[in-house]
Amino acid sequence: MLMEEETCLDCKRPTITVIDHSSGDTICSECGLVLEAHIIEYSEEWRTFASDDNRSDRDPNRVGAPTNPLLKSGNLVTVIEKPKENVSSVVSKDDLSTLCRAQNQVKNHEEDLIKKAFEEIQRMTDALYLDIVVHSRACEIVSKFDGHANTKLRRGKKLYAVCAASVSMACRELKLSRTLKEIAMVANGVELKDIRKSSMVIKRVLESDQASVSAAQAIINTGELVRRFCSKLDISQREIMAIREAVDKAENFDIRRNPKSVLAAIIFMISHISQTNRRPIREIGIVAEVVENTIKNSVKDMYPYALKIIPNWYACEADIIKSIKTYQETDLDD
Repeated sequence: MLMEEETCLDCKRPTITVIDHSSGDTICSECGLVLEAHIIEYSEEWRTFASDDNRSDRDPNRVGAPTNPLLKSGNLVTVIEKPKENVSSVVSKDDLSTLCRAQNQVKNHEEDLIKKAFEEIQRMTDALYLDIVVHSRACEIVSKFDGHANTKLRRGKKLYAVCAASVSMACRELKLSRTLKEIAMVANGVELKDIRKSSMVIKRVLESDQASVSAAQAIINTGELVRRFCSKLDISQREIMAIREAVDKAENFDIRRNPKSVLAAIIFMISHISQTNRRPIREIGIVAEVVENTIKNSVKDMYPYALKIIPNWYACEADIIKSIKTYQETDLDD
């Protein structure tokens, strides 16, 4: 309760008033008269969402449910309900029905399945008395199913099987002893063979995701190597820019070579076009820590794509073709 001074109509003078927030009444402390009823609270109405009672884990929000980073929408969605009977509304029932149908057409149904999977994982982990860490990891695994043909969630028993397999996978990663039989007992009648099949699908999804991360890291690492290698070889800024662009373009082609080998080959190709600033392949090999024959083979693999890899602003098509012919004639003889 909050105490303030206000003029009482019965007491005919300023008195101490009490504001009762539970009922919304302003009451005179001397005579008990209700001066104002059902007052409006104008201050912020914060709602706090936290995973536990830890005060350091606080996520205050004004309205709505807590956000979920595992969902593409972040769980920030607007739902248009169907018109209800005997309920007056500013918008007509026909307009509400039209809006509801339009929303259903553009709605992300795959995300609805993921939300349902999260709820099922919560139920399973609660039944098995598992920690919230297992629940979080299992939900993260399910969120990898992005709706493509090979990674699409299905309704019914198949969804329960994926949820059970994700819980099993999370337990294994966190080194918790939960057998498939124990998990199957809380999986809404899903058989062990279905959980095993879903486990194989999850493994492929996780391996594919890890491969994508590794590929991205390889691109980043190659970009970092450009500056260091070019600095040691005393290459001009113009050539460095051409090498960076060529490295980025090379990622679009099926060149099955080590990132260092690709970079060393591109450095040779770019410098080989230059008439005044050429670098011998032996020197490039020492800096890049790549054997000379490996650089030669990488150059052979990449020259068919030279016109598409080497930037047009650095060298015209005639100069690139001339460089290729010179390379073929000399076979990279220093």
